[in-house]
Amino acid sequence: MKVIVIGAGVSGLTAARDLVAAGVDVTVLEARDRLGGRTWTAEVAGAQIDLGGSWIHGPRHNPLADEVSRAGLTWANDGVWGTGLTVFIEGVGWAPTDAATTLVATQHDFDPDEAADALEETANYLDAADWYVADRRLAGRQADLARFGIVWLEAALNIGGVPSRVSVPGTAGYELHPGGNVMISGGYVKLVEHLAAGLDIRVEQQVLSIDHGGEGCAVATAAGVHQCDRVVVSVPLTVLQRRMITFRPGIPEHEASADRLAMANLEKAVFRFEQRFWPEALRRMTFVSDDHRFPTWIDTTHHAGHPTLMGFYNPLVTPGMLERPLDERAAMALDVLRTMMPEAPDPIAVHMTDWTHDPLANGSYSYVPLGGSQTDMRQLALPASDALFFAGEHTVPASFGTVHGAFESGRRAAAEVVV
Repeated sequence: MKVIVIGAGVSGLTAARDLVAAGVDVTVLEARDRLGGRTWTAEVAGAQIDLGGSWIHGPRHNPLADEVSRAGLTWANDGVWGTGLTVFIEGVGWAPTDAATTLVATQHDFDPDEAADALEETANYLDAADWYVADRRLAGRQADLARFGIVWLEAALNIGGVPSRVSVPGTAGYELHPGGNVMISGGYVKLVEHLAAGLDIRVEQQVLSIDHGGEGCAVATAAGVHQCDRVVVSVPLTVLQRRMITFRPGIPEHEASADRLAMANLEKAVFRFEQRFWPEALRRMTFVSDDHRFPTWIDTTHHAGHPTLMGFYNPLVTPGMLERPLDERAAMALDVLRTMMPEAPDPIAVHMTDWTHDPLANGSYSYVPLGGSQTDMRQLALPASDALFFAGEHTVPASFGTVHGAFESGRRAAAEVVV
C-alpha cells in the first residue's frame, strides 16, 4: 500500500511514523521549507525559543509525554499555571499577594462544564464570567480579577479567541491532564526530529488537489502528481476553510464543519536580554489593563539558556493592535514590561510571532466559536471516503489546540488507514 501524508507537523509526522512501522510505503508532502508546522523552535540571539507550541500540558496519562520518554528526550516541569505568579495592575502598581491568589484560584476553580450546564447553548465567555462572579458571590477587586482571568487570560489567550465569540459549551468536556506543564529540553524541534527520522519527506510541496474517488488517489502539487492508494490530510483548519486544496469528489460535510469552527490568534513577544534584571523567583507576571494588551509574561530563561522574557497576547482583542506592524507591537510590549519594571534595559534581540498572517496557518490553533460545536470537530476526524483520512488538533474535541491533541490525531488516522 502507498500512502501520501499531507503536512509535516506533529500530527502528520506521527501518522507517517506509525504507518511506516506497520509496513506501509509513505511519502510526506510539506508546503513549508521546514518541518514541525505550528511547532517551531528558533534561535533568538543564542536562546532556543519555541515560537509555536511550547509545553506538554499535563505529562501524566498523556501519550505525547510517553512518546517523549520513549525518544529519550528530557524535560523540565514549570508546574501548574500560577506558579511564581505576580500581578501588576495598570495605574495601581504591583498588587498584593491576594490578587495573584484570586487569579490562580479562578483559573483552577472555573469549570467550563459547570458553566455550560448553568448557561444557554449560546453562552460565550463574557456570559461565563458574569455567571461565575455571581455564582461565587465575588465583589470588588476579587470580581474584577476573576473576570479578567476568565475573559482575557482563559478565553483570549489559552483558548485564543475573541471572548464574545468563544462558545462555553464548545469548551465543555475538555480533558486536562495532571502533572503541570513541561517543556522539552532543546524545544519541540527535538520531538519533530525524532518523529521525522527515516521518513521520506518532501518539503516545499504545497498540495493543490486530491482525487480520491477512483481506484487509488492522485495528489497534485505544482511540481507534479503523486499516485497512491490512500491519503492522510494533516493540515491546519484554515487550509480547509480557505479551500486551499481542491477535493474530487468534494467533501461538503467536512468543509461545512470546518467553516463553523475558528482559528485562535495567540502570539508571542520574545525579548532576549544580556543579563537577568528580574528576581529568579519572578516566573510569571500578569499585566491587568483596560485594553488587556500583553497580559501574560513568562520567564523562559531556564529553557532558553539565556535571559529571556516572553509576552503572550491576542492581537484581535486589543483595539488597533492587529493593524500595527510588528515593530510597533514590540515597542508596545517593551513599554508594558517597563511599566512593570522601569529598570528593564534594551533587549539585545526581539522576535515577534505572526501566526495570524502566516499564509499556511492563519492562526495558532482551533477552537469552537458560537455557531459551532464539538460535533464539527468529530466530523472533521471522519474519513471522507475509503481512501481519504484526516488528522490535526482540530479533529480532537477533548484536546483541541494542543500538541498532544495533534499527536493523538495522527495515531488515530494511521490506525484507520491500516484497518
